[in-house]
Amino acid sequence: MSPTGSALGSGRAGATPRLEGKVAIVTGAAGGIGAETARRFAAEGASLLLTDADGSGAELLAGELGGRAISQPHDVASESDWEAVVARALEAHGRIDILLNNAGVFLAAPLQETSLEDFRRVMEVNAVGVFLGMRAVSPAMIEQKAGSIINVSSVAGLGGSPYLTAYAASKWAVRGMTKVIAKELAPFGIRVNSLHPGQIDTQMNARQREKTPELVERLIRGIPLRRIGTAAEVAHAAVYLACEESAYVTGSELVIDGGTSA
Repeated sequence: MSPTGSALGSGRAGATPRLEGKVAIVTGAAGGIGAETARRFAAEGASLLLTDADGSGAELLAGELGGRAISQPHDVASESDWEAVVARALEAHGRIDILLNNAGVFLAAPLQETSLEDFRRVMEVNAVGVFLGMRAVSPAMIEQKAGSIINVSSVAGLGGSPYLTAYAASKWAVRGMTKVIAKELAPFGIRVNSLHPGQIDTQMNARQREKTPELVERLIRGIPLRRIGTAAEVAHAAVYLACEESAYVTGSELVIDGGTSA
């Protein structure tokens, strides 16, 4: 069983795996939403290249998933790293069908306590990393005239959130780029959508709860479903956007936030 309790199986008895024969790159795969989505993609038949700044964490997950998965250390803000990731995926699997642009960093701080260095770092990872990822995989997808790019934004990319200047700026950027590139790549059969998780039970959020427990508790009280979501719930949404069930969905925002933004 995975840490969230989902078995390594599609859970659809007798059904054809929805990602059979597909090749997916998952960034930020060492933990949280990235790791759980990688498990779901593998359960649905996908071959995987798992990347993370924590190369050993990505390698550990690849070992867990077996022959369908390989891993590579990856700084998503590095153009040369993206070139190496795409080359590795094509060398190992021959094609790229899915990109989950998931790697990200979080920062909660009042405006006056947000340094320029902090702001730039959040934008580099969360926004520039997504831009570089889309640009890097698009030539292979254009050549095969098919592909699904899933950019992980946030509920913070849908509205105003106090103390999240840098983070919200980066996630609004992801939302905007998704819509632009969805229209740009649609003629080539490539779909581009964004995921918008709210409060999700991940290691990153656990660390933030330790730093600012009052802020996080206030956020939870504002969730209509009155609970934090799970990484598995986000992963199921990612599978939908990756597979043919969403063949007519592009430029959309899929929100998984317990009703917070309703």
